[in-house]
Amino acid sequence: MSDVCVCVSAAVKAASAQAGDEARLAAEEAEQQLGLRQVEERLHRDHIHRVAKPSPDYPNYQYLCKVCSVHIENVHGAYKHIKEKRHKKNMTEKQEETELRALPAPSAGQLRAVDAAVMEMARQQGISERDFEERASVVARMEEVIKTHLSACSLRLYGSCLTRFAFKTSDINVDVTYPSTVSLRLILFMDLFIFCLSEYSEVESDFHAKDGLICKVSAGNDVACLTTNHLAALAKLEPRLVPLVLAFRYWARLCHIDCQAEGGIPSYSFALMVIFFLQQRSDPVLPVYLGSWIDGFDVKRVDEYHLTGIVLDMFVKWEHRPSTSTEGRGENRNESKAEGGSKPEQKKSDDTRHTEGLVSFHC
Repeated sequence: MSDVCVCVSAAVKAASAQAGDEARLAAEEAEQQLGLRQVEERLHRDHIHRVAKPSPDYPNYQYLCKVCSVHIENVHGAYKHIKEKRHKKNMTEKQEETELRALPAPSAGQLRAVDAAVMEMARQQGISERDFEERASVVARMEEVIKTHLSACSLRLYGSCLTRFAFKTSDINVDVTYPSTVSLRLILFMDLFIFCLSEYSEVESDFHAKDGLICKVSAGNDVACLTTNHLAALAKLEPRLVPLVLAFRYWARLCHIDCQAEGGIPSYSFALMVIFFLQQRSDPVLPVYLGSWIDGFDVKRVDEYHLTGIVLDMFVKWEHRPSTSTEGRGENRNESKAEGGSKPEQKKSDDTRHTEGLVSFHC
């Protein structure tokens, strides 16, 4: 009987010990989970989150930094990432963006003050009607000289001077139009062009020294001239466009980010950004010309749509030219790498038909 009691007692102790171990393990696991939650809450402040579903490219990585778009393997790697300069810089920019978005809407008085400041800046920095006439006169005088030697050629003003997005110090962009018979001898033609301008031997002292005007001459720059006509028509359609573009460009100049030669943004890009902003308002200020309302339109193939003209300053004329080959597109480059760099076979489409359209400038 005593032996039975001893066995029962031992069994009870063993069961109790096992239950204690399980309880201790459960407590330790709960403590670890609590610690992990606290750690992850700390990581959330740095916009590092646990991925709900592992990425196929990074199957063993548990976290993702949303401000840096970087996958991170574990908590240790996350803390290491937080200390990196890139992450600190991105976090500072994210905080600034959050603070700006949290600003209250401007009052009516503030809007009037901003409006007055923008208009005054445009008046001081932008070209006036008189400035435009002076630039057009320079081009006309140059054309007279050219025509005495090459009667079939002509000059046309394009760029910011024509769109009125120019500063008083902006260059004068001039394009030379010439007959097709000259195109094969373009270099000889440009040499002759320079020779023709020999009568302007004092151009640097007359214009550069006094007015700061510099002429930049190109030949057959049809795309730039067409784009200029488009932007000029938009400026006529919406009077607020010119002062807004000038204000944006002036801000970029003050921040020294508009110098393309130093890795900055081309000046015309600021005009395009302002136009895009005005197109994307909840109540659009400027119209969008391409979209889902065009049969077969695909935003991934927007480069197949080409501007071909401006009609009566009221309509945009465009043409859809489907590409005959997808060579050079990103998806094909990736496929080539996956297949060991072999060049994919090019297939030419038999459908060479082009589609044309006419879209109104008005929203």
